[in-house]
Amino acid sequence: MKKLSLFLVFSLVILAQSHFVQAAGENKPDIKSESAVMIDAKTGDVLYQKNSTDQMYPASITKIVTGILAIESGKLEESVIVSSEAAKADGTRVYLLEGEQVPLKKLVQGLLINSGNDAAIAIAEYMAGDVASFADQMNEFAKKVGAENTHFVNPNGLFDVEHYTTAEDMAKITQYAMENEVFREIVSTKELPWVGEGWETTLRNHHQLLWDYPGTTGVKNGYVNESKHTLVTSVSRDNLDVIIVTLKAPSSRAAYWDTMTIGDYGFSNFERQTLSAGTEIQAETGEVYPLKEDLSVTMPIGEKPIQDVTSDGELQLKNAEGEVLLSHTLFKETKKEAAAASKEEPVEEEESPTFMQTAVKASVFLYGGLLLLLGFLVILRMRSQRQKHRKMRHVARSYVK
Repeated sequence: MKKLSLFLVFSLVILAQSHFVQAAGENKPDIKSESAVMIDAKTGDVLYQKNSTDQMYPASITKIVTGILAIESGKLEESVIVSSEAAKADGTRVYLLEGEQVPLKKLVQGLLINSGNDAAIAIAEYMAGDVASFADQMNEFAKKVGAENTHFVNPNGLFDVEHYTTAEDMAKITQYAMENEVFREIVSTKELPWVGEGWETTLRNHHQLLWDYPGTTGVKNGYVNESKHTLVTSVSRDNLDVIIVTLKAPSSRAAYWDTMTIGDYGFSNFERQTLSAGTEIQAETGEVYPLKEDLSVTMPIGEKPIQDVTSDGELQLKNAEGEVLLSHTLFKETKKEAAAASKEEPVEEEESPTFMQTAVKASVFLYGGLLLLLGFLVILRMRSQRQKHRKMRHVARSYVK
């Protein structure tokens, strides 16, 4: 009986451990998209990733870049004349007509809410004169926000082998764009009345999660055959703001399902932690430095960031794996700089007196030499005068005789 009891206890322990391991394993998202990433929209911390640096084709999520560039131009109230090239654009459109005059902001709304390829061409031509020049602006923007593995050739995302990005880069681009109030307002719009010369309707946002996933605030979906289904989503919930990117999902349903799965994982396992301004941080020297601003990092729930102050005054917040999540200048090492400067100053002072001493010595030698020369000349003159006087006396005696 005792052996049976021990066996049962042992079995229950093993069962509980296996259940815990299984639950922890199931907690990690299992998705069908080939590439994905989730970041904290405020801190940029990566909360989940799958092949997030692999080169992929973005399709219409490209329009996030086109939209934010148009918004930041400051020309939203200006009128754009639609060209024949824009009116004949392939794919999804808002049915612009050649010669039609449309405010730039309305084109951005048609671009981001209804994914209008014609609106994208009209914006590019108005902003840069032609599509190629606008693509150059897009690539400059990508580099500015840190999207180093991205290259664009058009404003709408139609397939081109040289038009590519990564999930990580699209998250960075979207993080930047979502800081703009006008951009946030447009991508969160569910429906918008549209009255144009060629089309009168109510635009319905193509991002279905605005209706189906609580906390969703945008951003954009896309599809071309080569890229399959792409999706960028921003979600705010439980004091956490995330951006989720899924690339090359086999279907739109898979893209949405993957996004919700990743989102559920993020909100269940992570929290944003903030070190408030005024918090005192102790350096290795024992000196205490108060923070001058709030510092935020996103960590697994219940885990605290590891604080490390480097010798040159950098406060680093790390996770349990030792990865640096945030670096902040706590103090500048002025003491060593002052010490180095004080060591250099005596060298300069030593060089200066040496020069003066040399100059003084040279002057002494010069004046001494001149005095000797002058004295020598005086002696010669005195000797000459004496000889002259002797000669004159001798001559005078001859006259007396």
